[in-house]
Amino acid sequence: MLHKTTRYLLAAVQAIIGWEWVMSGGNKLLAGNFPQSMGAALANGIDGNPNGWYVSFLQSIVLPHSVFFGYLIQWTEVITGVILLTGAFILFGKPHVRGDSQYKLTIGYSIAVILAAAIGVVMNVNFHFWMSGWVIPTFNPTAPYNEGIDLDGLLPPLSLVIMIAQLALLRDLQGYWLWSPLFYRLRGSKAKRAVEA
Repeated sequence: MLHKTTRYLLAAVQAIIGWEWVMSGGNKLLAGNFPQSMGAALANGIDGNPNGWYVSFLQSIVLPHSVFFGYLIQWTEVITGVILLTGAFILFGKPHVRGDSQYKLTIGYSIAVILAAAIGVVMNVNFHFWMSGWVIPTFNPTAPYNEGIDLDGLLPPLSLVIMIAQLALLRDLQGYWLWSPLFYRLRGSKAKRAVEA
């Protein structure tokens, strides 16, 4: 992951997805009434939705607090986009290795990108459950003029690619996987308990 071409490719994917989130959240912010109109949009979207569990979730939790969730969605989209875009710009630079002054910032931002991409996956899957009642694209011969896979259907797998690539970058920068210290700490405490017993 420290190779320039690999970082540039990851940066391009991150920038495209980050720009999509900034535009989506920015449109909601600039509309000025997204939080206030979200309740009516949700009510229309769940009409005929085949996922009873999801409709129940929206009706009991989200609809009563739709203004709050509206603000949460628009700002989460903007922040997710800004994190992914900034992370893309960081990838265009020389990777900061241990001992560099910007090393900890690079590590922190890689973790932030992983979290932002994960949040993006949750938002995209949620949108598909709300709009179509299904996440996985299927054949639909009754609608031959529709797109096969829409942009929201592509974002979750691309976000997973970002998460995996950022984890690999962290491994290369740190020399170990992100969860390794926790694993060794847990393994060490088990060994210590075995010796004490």
